[in-house]
Amino acid sequence: MKHELNAPVDLRLKAEIDLPFRMLYHETKLPEHELPDHFHDWHELICVHQGEGKMLIDHSIVDIQAGSLIIIPGNTLHRTFQHVDNPLTSSAFYISPVLFQGIGGEAASIQPFFERSRKTRSYIKKLTYEEQVEIEQWIEQIYAETISQLHLRTYATLLLLQLMLISLIRMTEVDEPSKAPLAGPLWMSHVLQQLDHQIHLPVSLSTLAKDASISVAHFSRAFKQHTGMTLTEYVAARRIILSKEKLVRTDDTMVSIAEACGFVSLPHFYRLFKKHTGTTPSSYRKMMR
Repeated sequence: MKHELNAPVDLRLKAEIDLPFRMLYHETKLPEHELPDHFHDWHELICVHQGEGKMLIDHSIVDIQAGSLIIIPGNTLHRTFQHVDNPLTSSAFYISPVLFQGIGGEAASIQPFFERSRKTRSYIKKLTYEEQVEIEQWIEQIYAETISQLHLRTYATLLLLQLMLISLIRMTEVDEPSKAPLAGPLWMSHVLQQLDHQIHLPVSLSTLAKDASISVAHFSRAFKQHTGMTLTEYVAARRIILSKEKLVRTDDTMVSIAEACGFVSLPHFYRLFKKHTGTTPSSYRKMMR
C-alpha cells in the first residue's frame, strides 16, 4: 500500500499501526503545537470534546466548540485559532486517500464524503448528544485497537475506521448543507474569490489593494491577519493545490499544468511543487494512480 503521500506535518503523529492513517486521542492543544496555515493530501476529521476556538478552512471561518465535528478534505488550506482561556481538547483522525483505493460497491461512497464537504463548503457539523456519544464510542474502540498488541489489530482498526465513517455518512447525509461564512471583511471575501477564479493569471499586490480601495500596507496586514499567510504564500499554496488536482484527474502534460496553474515556467512549477510536497509533480502523479 502506498503511504508516501504528502502527510500531516504534526510531529506528535506517530505510526502506531501499519495503515495510511494517524490518530490523536483526546489531545489538549497548546499554542506551540498549533500549525500555521497548511495543507496535505490526507483527509482530516476532528471531534471536539471541550473548549472553543475558530478554524480557518479554505477561506471560510467556522466557530468550533464541544460537540463540533470538523470535516477537512485533503489539500484544503486550514488553521486553528485557540481560545486563550478555554483551549480545545479533541480527537483527530488523519486518513490518506489511498486507504480507499480498491474499495468497490457501496463502500466507494466513503471517499466522496470528504469531497462533498469541499463542494458545499460545509466543513462543520454540530453533533447531537446521542451522535456525540456514538462517535466517542468509535473513538475509544479505534484507539484501544491501535495501541493493543492483539492479533490482526491492523485489520480490526481498518474495519472500525470504516464503520465509523459509515456512521458519519449516515449522520450527515440527511443534513442540509450549511455553507461556512467567508473570512474577513467584504473586500477580503472578494479578493479570495477573485484569486480562486483567476489563479492562473499574474497576481499584483498593488492592483488588488487598489481594487479594494485600501493601501498596500493595510492590505498586506489584513490579508496576513485573516489568512495567516502573505499574499505570495497564499497564491503559491492555491496553485500547488490546483496542480495536484490536475495531476491526478487529467492526463495533461507538465507544461500545460504549469501554465494552467499560473506558474511562470516549468522549472518554477517543479521547484515550488517539491518545496511544498517533498516530491516532484511526476512522482506525485505516479503515487496517486
